[in-house]
Order: sequence, then C-alpha cells, then structure tokens
Amino acid sequence: MNKLLFNSIFVALLFAFTACGGGGDTAEETASQDAESAEAVDDGIRTIDIIGTDDMKFVVESEGEGLVTGGTAGEYILLEAIEVAPGEEIRINLTTVSNLPPTAMSHNWTLVEMGTDTDAFARASITARDNEYIAPDFEDQVIVHTAMLGDGETDSITFTAPEEPGDYDYICTFPGHYAGGMVGILRVQE
Repeated sequence: MNKLLFNSIFVALLFAFTACGGGGDTAEETASQDAESAEAVDDGIRTIDIIGTDDMKFVVESEGEGLVTGGTAGEYILLEAIEVAPGEEIRINLTTVSNLPPTAMSHNWTLVEMGTDTDAFARASITARDNEYIAPDFEDQVIVHTAMLGDGETDSITFTAPEEPGDYDYICTFPGHYAGGMVGILRVQE
C-alpha cells in the first residue's frame, strides 16, 4: 500500500512539473522566444523588434534595414530612429526586459502625430494610469501605441506609416521614461 501511495504521489508531482513547463525560462529567454515567434510571420510586412530596458531606452539586438542606431546599452544597440517610406506598412514588436515589477518598470511604444508637443503629452500622461498612461486630452494625436508591458511581455502592432514626409516622435509614456530619454523618431521619407 505504501508503494502504491508513493507511486501515485510521484506521478502527480511529475505531471504537475511537466504541466507547468518544467520550471524556468528567464524573462530574456521568454522575450527572445516571443520575438522569434513574431519573426516567423512571413507576410511581407517589415517587422522591427524593439526592446524596452531598465535603463529607460528603446534598443535592438542588431542593426537592420531602416534603423538608425547609436551607442550600446549593455548587450543591446540603442535605437534612435526608424526610417520608413510614406504609406509603408510596418510591424513593431515591443518586448520589455526588466528586473523590476511592472508597477516600477513597464514600457509602451507610442507614435504621435507630427508637431505634437511631446513634452506636454508626456507630462499629461503621467497621471493617466487607468488609460495605460495615455493622456485622454492627447488621444487624438496618437497614431498608434502598444500596450503597457511588464517584464517578459511582448505586444505587436501593425500600422501604415503616415503619407506626409517628416519626423514623427515615438515615446514611452510610463512615468519618467520620456524624461529619461526613452524617445525616438519615425522618419517618413521618400
């Protein structure tokens, strides 16, 4: 009887362990797997995989078509701008990699209309927690944005670039991140 009880417990634990995935992917492994899954989509849409980090920067793992990059941030490359053609369809995959809880460190990618006062938008968004830190008074100036993401989370948005050439700002609206330099430009050019 004890052997039967032991075998039953062993089988139950084995099932529980395997059902939970065997324990342990780190957030970076999960983010990498999510990005690889997103890359697997081959529908002809240019896809840009962006990472939001604890140092409040938009970064990429490698240089790519139409990416304007700067220095480095740890193992990543700083993303300064994305160059697109007017009306080009673009997919942004944003992943947050963080060692902090989502209440302390989350990211989004928010593209605003050309000419938007991004300083005023960022300041107003600080208090819009219930609206994913997108200020309601500025919603009509937002072209597109991802969800607010904590560690290991990924969101993908597909949109058509504006037809009018020029520089369109993108920012993270989580409190303090715009001021910390989590900004860039979507450059629409012929």
